[in-house]
Amino acid sequence: MRLSGVKRILLVVGIVILVLGGISFQGVQAQASTGEEDGSYRAFWVQAFELGLKSPQQIDQLVADVKAANMNAIIAQVVRRHDAYYVSEYLPFTQDPSVVPGFDPLGYLLEKAHQEGIEVHAWVVLGPMWHSIYGGAPQDPNHIYNVYGPHASDEETWITKGYDGSIGNVMQPYVDFGHPEVVEHFVHIVQDLLTHYQVDGIHLDYVRYPENPGGQPFGWYGYNPTALQRFQEETGRLDRPHPSDQEWLEWKVQQVDAAVKRIYLEATAINIDTVVSAAVLSWGFADPRTNDWWNLDPVQRAHQNWKKWVQEGYLDYTFVMNYDNDADPARANRYNAWIEWQKDLPRNRGMVIGPALYMNTIPNSISQINRALAPSQAGQHVEGISPYVYNVWSNDNSPRAHLLQSLVESTEWNGGSPPFSTEMNVPTHSWKEASNGHLLGRLVNKNGEPLTGVPITLSRGNNGPTIIGAFETDSNGYFGVTDLLPGQYFITIAGGPLNKQLLQVKPREVTKADVILP
Repeated sequence: MRLSGVKRILLVVGIVILVLGGISFQGVQAQASTGEEDGSYRAFWVQAFELGLKSPQQIDQLVADVKAANMNAIIAQVVRRHDAYYVSEYLPFTQDPSVVPGFDPLGYLLEKAHQEGIEVHAWVVLGPMWHSIYGGAPQDPNHIYNVYGPHASDEETWITKGYDGSIGNVMQPYVDFGHPEVVEHFVHIVQDLLTHYQVDGIHLDYVRYPENPGGQPFGWYGYNPTALQRFQEETGRLDRPHPSDQEWLEWKVQQVDAAVKRIYLEATAINIDTVVSAAVLSWGFADPRTNDWWNLDPVQRAHQNWKKWVQEGYLDYTFVMNYDNDADPARANRYNAWIEWQKDLPRNRGMVIGPALYMNTIPNSISQINRALAPSQAGQHVEGISPYVYNVWSNDNSPRAHLLQSLVESTEWNGGSPPFSTEMNVPTHSWKEASNGHLLGRLVNKNGEPLTGVPITLSRGNNGPTIIGAFETDSNGYFGVTDLLPGQYFITIAGGPLNKQLLQVKPREVTKADVILP
């Protein structure tokens, strides 16, 4: 339900605010770190399409390998395609035949990794609904593919569609970030995980729209019927926008932004220490140092504006998928350009470089890791390295032992320069230890129905400055602001009378509030 379009003037007489209380979150860091003195992530991505997480023996070996390599974190794929590699009250347990019957991969991994002082981050795939590797539809009738997938009606489906109404690969359709129920589904996954498992972090993946098919323009997807209707209502338009339409592009980018911020605040409200991160794109051959960010492939092709996420505190870390083959000079140059830009990017959150082991020989992978660890010409560093992927560690069938050995000691494969020769603590997350607070509100009518796309203004103190003007409620009526100084804030509806209502932001908490319009 909507109160009005984005471009329309709102006139609201009364506002009743019920402050439901805050739980937990923290502050902000002014700029990137300049070295490893405060710790640095050394993480392995471990995906669930290969062996590594599917039995006690595999996990014992994984933990031993991570420990021997002087690494400190495991990014474990425990939600592969909206199925759980853990005991979930929300998602169906995976039908992966390689998982030992009755075995809880995440529970066992947490026990073994924490014994060795290794962090475990639960890797959750969001965008793709299912995967053709399974050879058919999910066995569980309640899986979202069976309920909201290709056979659902236009009114019920969660699938994002192309400009021509197509859904792409029928066995791997994507959900649409513009559908309100999809975002709620994401939140439920994270809440279920954090309620039942003591994970150190939540790691989001495929936080984006699918890439355009060959021969079709960027922005091809996003035409879920419910999402398109929302766009039309919020803009006052009646047409089906072309993929190149800039207002349509901006709207889709906003849907991804809003989902990331909502997940971040909901997760942090449950556990103050949870690290929320995302795997993000470095697509395209345009040099990010000399081109406008908005025009680069991550935004234009996948609508993933992750630069904003690390600059405005939408999550704690971005793990950039810097996937390039060093044997190809053009790809090696691309890798160097991106990691240099990443090191120097002004940001309030952490940045982790993710080189692709599976695309390289072990010597080339070690070289990429060492280049990632080196300071930029301006003397800046990132906050960690996360090679992809533990299960596929080279492109030439070299033994994994050669990689692990080369990370910690001089070998013929690293030219005498092991990148992880000593142990390293994880970063300190200084913004999470500061005294700032956060706000997660929801605008609803007296019947409890969400009011979406409504501009809201937040100001500090009764006569204080505007903090954010005309930021809008999302598809479920939520609005969020991160990194606020503690104190009194007043919220008003844009275009309405100066009927300010008080919210109290507390240090290191997420203040939750319902804003009810009679």
